[in-house]
Amino acid sequence: MLNLVAHNVFIEPNVFTAKNYIFHVITKPLIMCSALFLLIKYLSQKEYQNWLLVAFTYSLLGDVLIMGQGINDVFFASGMAAFFVAHVSYIIYFHRSAGAWFGQNTTIQALQAGVILYAIGFYMLMLPSLGVFWIPVLVYQTIIALMGVVALGRYGRVNFEAYIYSVVSAFSLLLANSIFAYTKFLPSQQLGDLSSSLITLSYFFAQYMMLKGFIALRAPQPSGI
Repeated sequence: MLNLVAHNVFIEPNVFTAKNYIFHVITKPLIMCSALFLLIKYLSQKEYQNWLLVAFTYSLLGDVLIMGQGINDVFFASGMAAFFVAHVSYIIYFHRSAGAWFGQNTTIQALQAGVILYAIGFYMLMLPSLGVFWIPVLVYQTIIALMGVVALGRYGRVNFEAYIYSVVSAFSLLLANSIFAYTKFLPSQQLGDLSSSLITLSYFFAQYMMLKGFIALRAPQPSGI
């Protein structure tokens, strides 16, 4: 029963054409709505925190738009544009909360270089299959990699708990986007329902870790999240 519910909520690609339309439309956005509610609860007057609010809002918008991709490609393109804005907002949030782009020691710098090399290698793997999408994918891949780089660069500039949560979040988003791109542009390498499950689980886990990192970054707050 739980497997059936998970499949209906998270895996069915064409949500608006599914028989259980209302169940899909309500349940998937409800997760990000809950995250937004908790985020707003902990917001203060610090300007950089507003960028996380922007990121969560556009993530919610992206979730809603992507559900309609089976109706028209405009939904898919609009959803990806919303996620792009969300990722840019995460980058600004990471940077302004720590005041730096790059790590202070060679270990962190090596990890940042590893993220860049991974992004380049993954893009080159997909390039022969991208066709007219080579520029949008290049820009999107650059933003995703930069998010990972900036998240790593916060080491020693924010408290360690907030740092770990945020790095796990950034790398979970990187994983979700990598699996999505792999199955989207390398059709001969389809993973079926497994890829959909991994994308969804890593995506929502990333948002949860992002929220935990935000709360840990602030003054001590009541536990319970």
